[in-house]
Amino acid sequence: MEIKKQLLKSLKKAMQGEMDSVNIYQHAAEHSSDPEVKDFFFSRREEERLHYNYLLDYYQQISSDIQPDDIASKVKAENLEKSIFSPAFIKRIGEDQVLFSAISTALLLEKDAIDHYRKCEKETDNANLKSFFALLVDWETKHYEELAEIQKEAEHFYWEINDFAPF
Repeated sequence: MEIKKQLLKSLKKAMQGEMDSVNIYQHAAEHSSDPEVKDFFFSRREEERLHYNYLLDYYQQISSDIQPDDIASKVKAENLEKSIFSPAFIKRIGEDQVLFSAISTALLLEKDAIDHYRKCEKETDNANLKSFFALLVDWETKHYEELAEIQKEAEHFYWEINDFAPF
């Protein structure tokens, strides 16, 4: 397959993954009435929407045979410091099956995105795209790690509400 077609196909897959994440986070935010939970999911939705828009810009540039911009040097990665979640936030996630499932699904989407962006980074010779895909790997890794921590901490609330007691 021609390099341009392969790159466009990879960008399209990435955009689909980002939009899936946008939808998961949107649904979870709308499901909750808790302000902290809503803020978390809405902020994640916006980060994923931003990723989608960057990918769309690249898709349009490459489709039009325009040399891709160096977006990575223009944007600042979201704060890559570890977020702190209140015990009440963790409990609300664990006690709500929809929210807990959203976290689980988002974890899978983030893992898929990390793997895809690593692959894209290796496959491209364009320095601007390479640095952008590396930036996305960092972003999505941060998301993945935070979601994994939320899931781990909320898990006992999830099992408690479902009347599960390990032997």
